[in-house]
Amino acid sequence: MPAPALLDATPLASAHATRGIGAAVRGMLEGFAALPPDDRPALLVRRGQPVPEGFEAREVRWPRWPVYRLPDPWPFAVGERAARRLAAGGVFHAVQPSLIPRGRTVVTCFDLIPASFRAEYLSGAGRAPEAFAYRHFLRRLGQARLVLVPSAETGVDVRRIAGVPPERIRVVPLATPVAPPGDGSAPDGPYVLYAGAIEPHKNAPLAIEAIALAEPGVRLVMAGPWSARRTERLRRHAEVVGAGGRIDWLGLVPPERLTALREGARAVLVPSRKEGVGLPVLEALSAGVPVLASDTPALREVGADAATYLPLGQPAVWAAAISASALASDPVARAVRAEHGRRRAAAFSWERTARATADAYREVAG
Repeated sequence: MPAPALLDATPLASAHATRGIGAAVRGMLEGFAALPPDDRPALLVRRGQPVPEGFEAREVRWPRWPVYRLPDPWPFAVGERAARRLAAGGVFHAVQPSLIPRGRTVVTCFDLIPASFRAEYLSGAGRAPEAFAYRHFLRRLGQARLVLVPSAETGVDVRRIAGVPPERIRVVPLATPVAPPGDGSAPDGPYVLYAGAIEPHKNAPLAIEAIALAEPGVRLVMAGPWSARRTERLRRHAEVVGAGGRIDWLGLVPPERLTALREGARAVLVPSRKEGVGLPVLEALSAGVPVLASDTPALREVGADAATYLPLGQPAVWAAAISASALASDPVARAVRAEHGRRRAAAFSWERTARATADAYREVAG
């Protein structure tokens, strides 16, 4: 590599190490590990953080910030200068909105969901600190030498919202984390699975409204990292629409059980209003499970013709698709569809992600 690159691996030391940005960084490292050592970046890590074999690391002291819903001031006050110093004149690869220093910086921007739904994520006096931090993120994004996006839809958002010109945007698709072997119980009888967060853009109420209209005997299993407040709001909504007795509310489950739930589902529901990546679609296709997804650009980019796309705001259409998937009795047709999904998922790999990212490092390095 013409100049050293430093990849921000500090998300692996946070509470989100196994999901979101942490899962993506872990996948990138898996991909880089398959490349020659000269193509691998050094890693920015927190002091005491384990370093994967085959990588050099540069430590930074990042104090713990215990205040909920208040942005950590350390990255802006100290971290940006520390990142520039540790990058030592090379390329810094930023992966989280809070740490994007000036200079020869490549940014992986997973999505601009908060900016696309400001009323739900950034408005109101209580969110003023978050809104301020997000504006800083957008400014830094606009200053980056290259912005890597996981989908063309996110690239459009980066141009429209952050003002990044097209010549500084590269589409670098991600892959799905390797699922652990399934272990744990699954509900009796046919069910469909909603697995993930319940933030506003995830549109979980649509799944609940659809199961209320689906054929009797089909259940909805919901699993994911949820807050108590949002969970209670969804439970009340389920009672209002008549779905309360048809939902299994599991919350956060171990990865092994999530694998078992996914493999036993008749279909996986992805009713999101918008996604930056669409990894839930890819995870289901990798497991050979049919996917019912919102008809949005990023989800179509990932699923192509291996998933079924349904309109937003029409729970009756979703209910019909749920009933058809859950009650389908032709094992041959299901097997053919499962194999088609696995082939589609196999088109994405972390090694390809790493190779494209290394190309971006070279481009910025000169």
